[in-house]
Amino acid sequence: MTIHGTGCCLIDFLYPSIDFSAAAFQQARSRQEGDGGLSPGRLVFAEDFERFMEQPYATALKAISGGMPPASHNLGGPSVVSLTHAAQVLGETAEVCFFGIRGSDETGDLVEAALSRLPFRTYRLFAKPGATPRTDVLSDPAYHNGHGERTFINLLGAARNFSPADLGDGFFDADIIALGGTGLTPPLHDGLTELLGRAKKNSAVTVVNLVYDYRSEINAPGQKWKLGIRDDAYPSIDVLIADHDEALHTSGCSSSADAAAWFLSQGTGAVLITEGASSIRIAAGKGICRPLESQTLPICELVNRDLAAHPERRGDTTGCGDNFAGGIITGIAEQAARTVKGNIDLREACILGTAAGGFACFTVGGTFYETYPREKRERLAPYIAAYREQIGRT
Repeated sequence: MTIHGTGCCLIDFLYPSIDFSAAAFQQARSRQEGDGGLSPGRLVFAEDFERFMEQPYATALKAISGGMPPASHNLGGPSVVSLTHAAQVLGETAEVCFFGIRGSDETGDLVEAALSRLPFRTYRLFAKPGATPRTDVLSDPAYHNGHGERTFINLLGAARNFSPADLGDGFFDADIIALGGTGLTPPLHDGLTELLGRAKKNSAVTVVNLVYDYRSEINAPGQKWKLGIRDDAYPSIDVLIADHDEALHTSGCSSSADAAAWFLSQGTGAVLITEGASSIRIAAGKGICRPLESQTLPICELVNRDLAAHPERRGDTTGCGDNFAGGIITGIAEQAARTVKGNIDLREACILGTAAGGFACFTVGGTFYETYPREKRERLAPYIAAYREQIGRT
């Protein structure tokens, strides 16, 4: 089983104890959609944030953080985090390869160092003009009744120069092509229809993991977001993964149930929509998965119980959605290796995704670094087993 993926990869600089109710954060908070201010759960581009604050970015960040430096940094991004999870859990049963970009700076060196510690069969970083993409992640663990939330300030940098032409023919020689967070790699996002079409031409399974498309929101506030220049990428997507906001903005619908139905009506094979700390909506039509009526599944109760019993183990919510996507990719890969196309059980894949997303709450940042091979799979096992029992799938 060969999995090739590309999309958003960057360094997250983590601020794990920001009080969203503090005066400095409230001053930086968005007043209306697309104005460049901060919003819990969402991302803003550094250049837009500077204009909103009318002061240098570093000055504004210093005020919000109380002058404290980031507690740590971690490899982040919907593409690389989801693929890292798949590589760790699948182990030697799959060849997982990542394709990304970097600039000529110290942040790029951090990306290289992080990737060298992960079990990718290969990875390739294309050197591009501009700074290596980075995100400052501001987390408030007490937000939303203790469930926690974060907001992101992103520097696109070299990601503005990462195009489909950079990937080459070898990228498409895979069983699964995973595209994650392309909203933060604008040329790839605009080229989604082309990328997915080439993948399907090579008979690959395609998985698309969305990210909040702040660029579209700035350019056309309140308007429906597009996938592909002509909004025509859907028929080439086997599995689409999004959170609630991403699904509604991308579909133009007002509920996750309607969004799932709309995606299927456009030719998407299967849809998974996460609803934060409450549930996951799933549905499948024609394609690699068995048909499945739209329904919701709960989150993993054991994760919440363990977090309540052991608050010292709490990390943050950064990367929960990305690891959920990694679990879905893992579940698809495991089933695809032993069944025919059209017979993949989406609920079974969702078990692995839900456990993976919940487990991310025990780490700071989205990327888990193993101390021995298959450690993550071993540590996930109790949560997978408990979740199977919770939903009656033992």
